[in-house]
This record gives sequence, structure tokens and C-alpha cells, in this order.
Amino acid sequence: MPPSVLCKWQNCLLVGSIAWVVLNFYLAERLNHLLLQPDSSGVSANNEDGGRSWGGRRKATKSAPANHNIHSSSHYSFNRGLADDAMAKLGRDGIFQPLRAYVEKKLNDTVPGTVYKGNLDERKPKIQSGRPGKWYVPLPLREGSPDDLRMFEYGHRLKSCNDLPAQLPVDRGYGNHVARNVNNRDTFASGKLDIWEEARLGSPVNADPFLPWIHDIFPSRGGETIHFVAQNKRRCNSGKMHWADINDLVPQVTIMQPVSVERIDEETARKIAPNLWNSAESSNRSGVRYRLAPLEEADSDGLFTRFICRFRAMDYTQSTPALVNVGETLSTYPFNYEFVNYRKDLADLSMVTPKGKDNAMFWQSQFSFDCPVPDNGDLQSVIATGIGVLDDGTPSVYLDVVPIRTAPRYGKGMSYFTPDMAGAEVSPMKDIFGWSDLMTTNIVHTNSNQLSDEGHPPRRMKNGFDARLFWGDGHVLPKIEASGRWENLPICRHPGLGYGTPASDEVSSPTKKHKLTACLWASATFSTRGNAQAVKDTASRLVEWIEFHLLTGWDHIYVYDNTGAHTDETSLESTLFPRFRDSEVTRIDWPCRVCNNNIPAHENTGERSSQYAAENSCRARYGPYTEWMASFDTDEYLVPMGDYESMRDLVDDAARKGTEILTFKSTRAMPIRKFMEPFHDHKECGSEKEPICLKVQEGNLFAEVYNCDHERSPKPQWAERAKKQLYRSDYVLAHYVHYATVTGGTVKTREEAERENVDWHQHYRESRGSDRITDEIKQAVMVHTKTTVPEYTAEWKERCMAGMKAAHGKDCRVGFPWPENNDN
Repeated sequence: MPPSVLCKWQNCLLVGSIAWVVLNFYLAERLNHLLLQPDSSGVSANNEDGGRSWGGRRKATKSAPANHNIHSSSHYSFNRGLADDAMAKLGRDGIFQPLRAYVEKKLNDTVPGTVYKGNLDERKPKIQSGRPGKWYVPLPLREGSPDDLRMFEYGHRLKSCNDLPAQLPVDRGYGNHVARNVNNRDTFASGKLDIWEEARLGSPVNADPFLPWIHDIFPSRGGETIHFVAQNKRRCNSGKMHWADINDLVPQVTIMQPVSVERIDEETARKIAPNLWNSAESSNRSGVRYRLAPLEEADSDGLFTRFICRFRAMDYTQSTPALVNVGETLSTYPFNYEFVNYRKDLADLSMVTPKGKDNAMFWQSQFSFDCPVPDNGDLQSVIATGIGVLDDGTPSVYLDVVPIRTAPRYGKGMSYFTPDMAGAEVSPMKDIFGWSDLMTTNIVHTNSNQLSDEGHPPRRMKNGFDARLFWGDGHVLPKIEASGRWENLPICRHPGLGYGTPASDEVSSPTKKHKLTACLWASATFSTRGNAQAVKDTASRLVEWIEFHLLTGWDHIYVYDNTGAHTDETSLESTLFPRFRDSEVTRIDWPCRVCNNNIPAHENTGERSSQYAAENSCRARYGPYTEWMASFDTDEYLVPMGDYESMRDLVDDAARKGTEILTFKSTRAMPIRKFMEPFHDHKECGSEKEPICLKVQEGNLFAEVYNCDHERSPKPQWAERAKKQLYRSDYVLAHYVHYATVTGGTVKTREEAERENVDWHQHYRESRGSDRITDEIKQAVMVHTKTTVPEYTAEWKERCMAGMKAAHGKDCRVGFPWPENNDN
């Protein structure tokens, strides 16, 4: 054979061999994809990082199942042109997916009738706190089917991204409330309130308390995380007449306690939990399921989680656009709530007690969690740029939040940590609750759902919560379709968009937009606690407050407008704009009402949920864009003192000294006599001929009228009780009205402290180095200009005499500036 022919023949053979190898490789990969492809229950991309794990580091574990998605979503792509075409053809109703809640029946975790509620007349939470009901161990499987769930739809109120966060189903909305928030005596347990009607018209949380009471939802600027702002609804009431409702809401605290999970395949799930519901029409045994697992067996992103996050997006390539699964991840916490509880007190402390008087632990009022966004094609960039939100506000990406349901953990003795967090064991402490035997005598074995311990590694801590005892080895979570959940939560634009900065800059810029910002929760009209007094001067107060603080160095003010909770006839929109520029003020419509407005001394104190959620939302939404921030009322003024003319200079000096929090003591200022006039139109104010009260004249500035304080600076120590704080947003992770409840110091683990060569103690208290009380003469002072109503000034001439010792509640409410204090 000629050499040239041989050469051509060899080339052909070589090319053919390569083609054969490529074809086999493709077929093998395709077969593998089909074998691992999830079924219609929706398995998806998991996130190995899962955000910061506040449980610390762990040794390597076996790999989780491969990341795959159903239908054509294994590599998600988005075409805005196709999306706009679909909108033009089908309209909003043909694309928008309504928000739904699927309510699941109560968890079968305790023996009925075994809970002891404690002494409900004893108001101190740690005394006679009761005893939890006996637990079934291992935790029984949830064997319900989709038919056992009750579905509630909220598309009639939340119609687009333009409705967020105002139209989330937090409550029934103005004019539709059945339960009062002052002196409320009606309960769900008594039947006077209908739990299903509340779920239909208001919030489903009382019907299914494992569902987080969501007040806000938004993405991070990079599109890699979805942030949730919720409230602990169990804290709405504290009176003994509400005990049954409070007890039913224990899962609102349970979801703040992390669990650990391992991904398993469908075949394993069916083998160890054959009685769980499975789709009858699907014989597909591929896909990923989840099993409650001890920390040493959990996946790296499943060590400290509580929700399965299922992402779905509109596929506009189909003739009729439809949702497709684009990934599942496991939720993370911004910090470990149980670890925070562990560090809040040297003695024992429980996140929840059977007695239910847990409101003193206000760091459990606000609840935040995150869902990592799968790294799937265009998904993160679509969220980061906001391009998936169509012109009318219709979103293209949605999120389902599926709670992982377990029994709650009581006391520090049941803490669930890894050794890097607090050491090899939970520190011994005085058994003030009488719960030291909970994990030995307070359990009832079911002898089911338990595999052999042979071959399992020991628990990673010497004591604390025994996951294997309480969960067993075979507690497989039901499929999402058979689980109670929030479904179709819309993913909208992140807070940075709309500031006048290109989206690409917002995603990539690491710098803070502002140095100093403030959050206000305000309403055009409202009633004070106990409905004691109607307040209608917010508009004028708000304008003055903003102008004053912009003049003293504040960059931006965020106003959470609560007017919609009190009236549907007005808002603060016209008060704010066009008077202020968008670069100066942002208004957030926030119409949810406070769930309890009783006075602090009331037997049922409850809490002002709307206000606390607004503060949490403001810090979470806008903290990433500012160096320092604070939350105030419109009657609280921060005034630079000494050599400072701007608050910006004050925070600059604080930063140079390593200060993280600036604390301002609070005392009530009094209206100055020369700005007041006689008043008689009240039953306690005398007559027209002989008025014995004073009222503030109109037309004066509040900061001018109330520029008088009965307490000389420096203010007394008791003035810290109502303090306000200005803090560095990267350091304070949670703030509750007067207090930084969670900081970078609180969440520092023992291992982190050892690496930094600093002391670590189980009980953490903020040092005066990081939290400084301001010098009211040389730095800044807070002037609290709370309105003084005329009846409070009754008999002012007698009460305000020099040397007069007033009886309780009869003190002088009029200011006489020294040395001009000889006014008649």
C-alpha cells in the first residue's frame, strides 16, 4: 500500500476513534444525568457554603448529591425580550404567581396532657416556669399527604413587587381587624377568634406557627442571598388568659433554633421511611431528600439550618410561560439565636418556657433568616440587577420557604453547638428551672424510626442536645408537596436599586454609600399606649426633625410610614415629597399594626410588633449601605455639643477610638413657659375665667419649645433605661429600640477568641470601650421633646414652685430655663 494512502487511512482511524470516545462520554454523562434527575417534588442545586456558619468549622464529610434541576432549568437563562413579549401577549394575570400558604397539622411531638404550665400569676419568667410536655423519641415521622394541607392564597392583596413589603399577609389590614390590640380578651383557643378566618383574611401563622411571620423580604445587592425579616408572634400576648394561644405558638421560637440535616437520595429515603407520602404517578426514584442528622453526619451547609429554600423561575421560552425549579438550598441565620441565648446570662436561661412569660428576653422579638441563592446560570445576576422584575412590578423569580419541624429545646442544657463555639461541653450552671433531667425522664420511647448505633461516631460535644436520641437515624423529611410552607414569595429588587446608581455599580462597589443614616417609624395619626391619647402632630414634627438632622450631618433618613395601620385616607407621602429629595429621604409603606398596644403595667403587656419589625427591616435593608445608623422617634433630637457642629465629626472620632456604639441617655424635656398660653378646655384644667393649665402655642419649633430639661448634664444613671444608640451597622447584628441586643462580640465563638488571643467567657457583656456613653457637654446630647398635653400641667403654679416636693404623678411639667426662672 502506498505511504500516502496509509497515512490517510491512519488519520481516518484516529478521527473515528476520537469520535467514538466523545460519543461514549456524552452517552455516559447523559445517562448519569437521567439517573440523578429529580422528580416533580423538585430537587435542585444545593449551596455548599450556605453563608457564614455560626457553628464554626467542621471536619470534612461525604459529598452531597450532585446539583441538578428539573426540566430545562439545569442552567437557568433569562431573556428580557421574551419576558416582555409574554407580558404583552398574556398580561400580568397570565404570568404572575400568587403568594400562598400551605398549613400543616400540628406536630405530633409530645404526649397530650403532660405539659405543666407553671404559676401564671408569678410574673418573673424564671420562677415557677412550668415543665415541658413529655416528648416522643425519636420524633415521629410526618406521614401526611398534600391532601392533608389547607391552602390560603393572598394574590388579592400582594399583586406585584410594587406591593412589597406593605401587602405581605402580616395582619388583616386597616378596618378589618377582629381582635383588639388594647385590652384584648378574645382568643383562638376559646373559639371567639376563628383561626381559619384569620388565615384567610390576615396571617396563617396562628393556624401553622412553624410558618415565619414575615414582614419583609429582599435580596442582597449581589443577588447571592434572600433576606427575611420576621417577628416572633408568640410575643404578641403575655397574659394568663392568652396562655393556650401562647402555648400553641411555641414553634415561633422553635424555628429560631437550628437543626442539622443530611441530603440522601430517593431510594434511601423510601427504604428507611417507606410510610412517607410519595407521588403515585411518579416511579422516579432519583432526586435528593433530607434527613435530620447529628452534626457529625450533616452536610456542610446543613449544620445550622431551619428551612428548605426552593427557588422557581418563569420559563419564558415555553409557549405558555410556566414556573420551573431552579434550585434548592438550606437556610442560614445571620447569627445563631441559641448561641446568643447561651451568652446572655451566667445562669440558666431558656428561649421558651411553658409559662410563656418570655417577653423579657427581647432579643427573641425580631427574627431574621436567609436563603442562599443557587449558583445556577443567570439566576444570581437576574436577581442582582433586578432585570427579572418586569415594568409593572411582576417578578420572574419566586421562592418557597419550607420549615423543618421539630420539638423545641428548653434551657441551656439542651443547647446544640459544636465544640468550637463554646468548648467541649455546655458549662454547668444552677438548675433554676428544675429541668436537668429533661433528656432522661421527660421522654417516651416510641421504638420506631431508630436504626442501630453501630458504626456511628460519637456526638461532637460531651453533653447538650442529643440529636440521635430525639430524631433517630431515620427521620426523613416529607416531600415539599406534602409539607406546610410559604409558596411563591416574590423575589424583587434589592434596596440599593433606585438610588440613582447603575445596578452594575451597586453589585460591585464594596464602599458604603452613606456615613450616617437614621430610621424612623412614624404615622400621620396614631394613639399612644392604651389608646390614652390621640396624636395628630406627626406631619409637622416629622418635617422639623428631618430638616434638623440633615443640617447636623445626617446623610439620609428612612421613614417607615405606619399611617396605613390607622387610616386609609392619608399617608406621609405628601408630607415628605417634594419637600425633600430622594437622595435625602426614603419612604417605606409599612401599614401593619402593632399587635399589642397595652401600657407596660398591663397584665397582658405584649409588644409593639410593627415598630420592632420596622427597625429590624431598616437595619437589614439599609445597614449594608451606611457606616453608622440609629432608630429614633420624631420627638428625639441628637444635638452636637462642645466643639462639634456635625454628628459626622463625632462618629469619625468614635471610629478612630474603636467605638462601635454611642449611647445617649434619655430624660424627658419640658416645654418652656414663654412658649405656652393658658388653657381650660379639659375637665382637669379649671374654667375659662380661671384656667389652671397651659398649652404650647402654635407656630414654634418643637426643638425650641422643649429645650429645657429638669435633669442637669451629665444625666443620672437611671436615664440609661430609655437610652437610644447610634451604632456601626457592621458590628450591631440586631437592635431593639433601646438596646444593641446582638453584636459582633456576642456571636464570637471560643475558637475565634483563642485565635485572636482575647478572653472568652460564657456570659458576654459589651465593654465600655465598644459601647460608650456620650459626654453630653462636650460631644452630643439627646433632647426628648415628647408632647406635654395641657392636662399634665394642671396646677402648674403650685407644682413648679422652687423647693416643692410633688406627690407621685404631680410633678412640674413646665420648663423654666435657668437663670430666667422667675416667670410668673
